[in-house]
Amino acid sequence: MFGPEAGEPEEFVEFDWLAEEWTRGCFSGHLVPGAWTAFGPVLREAVGPLHWAGTETAVHWNGYFDGAVESGYRAAEEVRRSL
Repeated sequence: MFGPEAGEPEEFVEFDWLAEEWTRGCFSGHLVPGAWTAFGPVLREAVGPLHWAGTETAVHWNGYFDGAVESGYRAAEEVRRSL
């Protein structure tokens, strides 16, 4: 990961998110500065029997796969508690 070998990568992969049919420009949603801290909890609130999960609702690693997994566990636990 570091040292002289890091200066000579074996492969470089570049992805054009603007050309991606389903995302149209980015791999996750991004709000203006301060919006996540101001409105993040509201994005996670259940609406009746509907519980939200997805990377955008994650408390940690928002916008990444880890965040999507975290939010899935959170939403599943919310559903379990509501039964």
